[in-house]
Amino acid sequence: MKRAALWMAAVTAAAFVAGILVARIPDTVNQIKEGRNMPAPREVPDNWPQVRLSPGHSQHVFNEEVECNDCHDPTIDTFEAPDTGVCTQCHEKQASLAHVNLDGSPMDCYTCHIFGDEPQVFGRWHCTRCHGPFENAAGLEGLAMHNTVPCETCHNPHEPTAETVRECGECHEKMNVRHGRPSLSGSCADCHGGHRLASDAASCMDCHAKKSPIIPASATFGGGHESCASCHKPHTFSASTALRCNSCHKGTQVLAQSSARPHRNCNSCHSPHDVRGAGDQTCKGCHEEIALSHSPKSTQECIGCHEPHPKRVAQVALQCSQCHEEASSERAFHAGNTPCTGCHEPHRFDLSSLPDRALCRRCHVAQVRQTSRNLGHASCSGCHQGTVHEPAGVLTCGSCHEEKLRRSPSGHRECATCHEPHSGTVSAQTSCTNCHKVMLLPGMHRLADVPVGEGHTKCAACHDIHESKVRATRADCMTCHEDVGDHQPEAKVCTGCHTFISGAR
Repeated sequence: MKRAALWMAAVTAAAFVAGILVARIPDTVNQIKEGRNMPAPREVPDNWPQVRLSPGHSQHVFNEEVECNDCHDPTIDTFEAPDTGVCTQCHEKQASLAHVNLDGSPMDCYTCHIFGDEPQVFGRWHCTRCHGPFENAAGLEGLAMHNTVPCETCHNPHEPTAETVRECGECHEKMNVRHGRPSLSGSCADCHGGHRLASDAASCMDCHAKKSPIIPASATFGGGHESCASCHKPHTFSASTALRCNSCHKGTQVLAQSSARPHRNCNSCHSPHDVRGAGDQTCKGCHEEIALSHSPKSTQECIGCHEPHPKRVAQVALQCSQCHEEASSERAFHAGNTPCTGCHEPHRFDLSSLPDRALCRRCHVAQVRQTSRNLGHASCSGCHQGTVHEPAGVLTCGSCHEEKLRRSPSGHRECATCHEPHSGTVSAQTSCTNCHKVMLLPGMHRLADVPVGEGHTKCAACHDIHESKVRATRADCMTCHEDVGDHQPEAKVCTGCHTFISGAR
């Protein structure tokens, strides 16, 4: 009984003390809580209006409505940048895919995300702190064209570039690209690289120097085919859409265009991607039957003479005198009236191994035929002096026929008066009466034939044309006058009485 009373007294006392404590605890907890939450006096920087409008603060304060104390520790008396560990409480995913430095190490959040007063920053991230400036930066000129567009418009730095970069067509007009598929992805970045100017798209040669079709470096050149885009449309790149040659070369004259139909097609001679590579081998591809022995001054045999694009439509080849400067004109040689092509074949210009008869026969057919019957006149150069280009005249007949010329009457020393020079024969039209009029000759030259016959009208009966001395012995006369053979048989000559040099008989 006594023990029970003691136990009850102890419990009553404990309850009393507990009641007193319970009555006082609420005031203590609130005081502690209020002490913890009570921010210490903090100094606000003078540039706080600009800081508050920075990309980081604008996103968190205005867009996300984040309280200042959610990031800044209220127990600290300054607004220094919080530890980036605070960022990971909300941005755990981004922290796991942090942007990296060039050396591969993760970057601090504040490297890109700007919460301070940096008015030059445009967009949510300060990409240009590492990437830029872009003006005049090789390979990044295209970014300068996008300097009014934040980088995040196309990129997300917390995601792989290949997965997050936006297609150009999302902002720009969608192009119907039919270039290079399926070998290319079909993305604008295949050629433009994303950071290049449209006009500075990847060079076609970046692909076509190694991939079919293989294009030689000579395909483009200054003052002509400046770039592939001069002829091809970049986005609808095909042979069928390429500009025709006459789009730029309208009015260009082509060699033999009126007679050689293939010459009217530029591609007959020019490879579209090597237009300046056309040369002799191109010509010989069609004209292989032409045997050329003419070596012009130019290293190009065919186009050394044949201008592919002459100034005049009628011009087939350059004039010979343009290279052979010793010729003042195309008819400067061979009596000044014979064109070079009258003797020279254009493709077999060298005639040094050709016999003169074969050479002269090209124009002087009848004369060469006549000399074939006169072996003494077989060689043209035997009589015609000088050179073929500059004939110096003809040798006199006396150089070979000196004896006959010496014995001939003075009026008979112009051989060509009676003889055809090349055959040497006396022409059928040649007659003594052409020069000697019978009725004007003295003495018995005028005596009519009695009886009718040769009589004295046939000069050759008494005269040898190459002998100045007349055959006038009695025996000569008796060949015709046998009937008077007994007349004055002692007379050695008949012309003693029968004169041919006076009018008496």
